[in-house]
This record gives sequence, structure tokens and C-alpha cells, in this order.
Amino acid sequence: MSKAFISKNNPFNEDTADGECFSYSYLLPKYWISWILIFLSFPLAYLPKIIRPFLGSMLGKMLFQINTSKKEIVKINLKKTFKNLNDNDLERYSVKFFKYLGHIYLCLPLLWWRSDSYLQTMIHKDGTQHVDDILNNNQSVILLAPHTLSLDFGGRALSQYNLLSIYKPFKNKLMNWFIGKSRSKLSDKVIVYPRHGSSIKNIIKKMRQPSVLYLLADEDISRDDSIFCDFFDAKKAVLKSISKLSRMTNSKVLPCVCNYNLDSQDFYFKIFPPLDNFPSENIIDDCSKINRVLEKQILEDKLQYMWTLRIYKHQPDSTDIYKI
Repeated sequence: MSKAFISKNNPFNEDTADGECFSYSYLLPKYWISWILIFLSFPLAYLPKIIRPFLGSMLGKMLFQINTSKKEIVKINLKKTFKNLNDNDLERYSVKFFKYLGHIYLCLPLLWWRSDSYLQTMIHKDGTQHVDDILNNNQSVILLAPHTLSLDFGGRALSQYNLLSIYKPFKNKLMNWFIGKSRSKLSDKVIVYPRHGSSIKNIIKKMRQPSVLYLLADEDISRDDSIFCDFFDAKKAVLKSISKLSRMTNSKVLPCVCNYNLDSQDFYFKIFPPLDNFPSENIIDDCSKINRVLEKQILEDKLQYMWTLRIYKHQPDSTDIYKI
């Protein structure tokens, strides 16, 4: 079972030895191709800015041409979410989405190889005063983030805080370790837990002291723990656990979003004011409010949302809209 990534400077008195560590088994032949890819990613992190956009656009075009299954999921999601889109719109939006995807893929090595101080020069932050005010009031913060393509840069934008987060482990254990350790750099104050049941219990305990939880909670994970609410032109399952977690930790919930600017090649991380009357006494109202928040976040730039996710995995009538 995967473990947490624990930074040396974490304020929760957790020993880094209890988290994910390098294993000599990663040197076995079955990981050699992964090592080649890791080494190739190093020069990508130092590409001149003048070259990166050209290569990113080329990669996006290639992904659009060869990744037909992902392209079909993008179109299914867009068509269900925005009923007024015609076939030409879907094609045009899909091309633009994959262009962003190509750019972000080329930016990911920056997170793996470059220092936190360098990365902060690329990230423009707005609204951090909302977080500071709540922490100064001796409360914890839940930053509710959508799965935009730049979500990892959103996490990097928060490196100054006592930070908690959750990750979905990779099947490849070497890549899981390599990418995961970039989310807990030496200068950070963070613990990133794997997504399983005991992680939430650990997070709840940690949030007894003022801290920030960077929570990606827009996936369609569990039908049993969800409520179907309006989402643009569709119905989308919303996790009830978001409201429950806020209540259990007495935390304020603040929406946030991170997007990429193709022209400046910078990232823009925006934090919105706390949600009013959240959690309320009505779980349905809470879930509906979360979808309203998600709509607003996506409309910051709807083509940078991760439309490759199966966000409609569960349907009220139990149909599978992704059965291609």
C-alpha cells in the first residue's frame, strides 16, 4: 500500500522515514524504461521560453491525433455539459483543450526538477489574504480545487503554508515515488496522503491545528457517498464528504483555481472568499452549492478543465455514457 509523502519541515511532527522513500527495487530492469523517461525529462525543465510554446503546441496536435479514446471522452463531457455546442464547436474546443494539454505536459518537468523559489516566479497568486485571515483566527482552511490541467501548480502555489493534500497513487511505483517527492520538497511544510480510508482520519487529526487542505473533490468516485445536483446543463454526482469534512474540522471552505496563460507561460492561482453558510443543515443544499462553485471555477477558462476525466461515471439512471 502506498504511503504519504512527508516533507522534512512538516509542522505535524511526522517522521519522513514513515512516508514514501526510495527503494533499491527501483533499480531492477523492469524500471529501466521509466528511468530513461525520467532522465529525458530533465532537459525539458530547462527549455528556453522561446522554444516551449512551439513544442507544446506540436505535442498537443500529436495527442489530439493519436489519443482517440481521450478525445472521445472530451467530446462526450463537453456535449453533456454544454447542450448548445454543435459538432464544429466540439471539434474546435477539443483541439484547444489538447493544445493546453500539450503545453502542460511540457511544464510538468519544471515541478520535478526546478526549485520552489524558481517555480514561485511563474505562479501569480490572488486571494491568499482570505487564507491568512482564517488561519490567523486559529481555524483551518479547505481549499476546494477543480481538476484543471494546472492543478499541480496550484499545490505548488501553497508551499508557504502548513499544507495537507491527497494524491492518487500511480501503478508504477518508481514514477509514484519520483513525482510524489516533487510535491514535498525540502523547503515545504506538507504531507500528501494517498487516497484511501485512513488518510482522511489522519487529515482530520492534523487539522486540529491551523492548516490548509488542498482538496480536489470534483471526481465522480462513489455513488453511495454522492448526491446528484445540477451542473451546467447536466446532473453531476457531488461527494457529501466535503460538507462532512468541513463540519468535523470546523474549517472554512474556500474555492480556488489554477490556470495557465499560453502567452506569458505563467500560472495564475486564484482563491475566492469563503463559502457562506457552509456547511449548512441541509446536505443537498451543500452539494448543490459545490456544483455552483465548480461551474464558476470552470468558467475562469472552461477549456483548461480536465475534460478527460469520467466526471459522469455514475448517472441517476445507471447508464454508462462512456461506453464507446
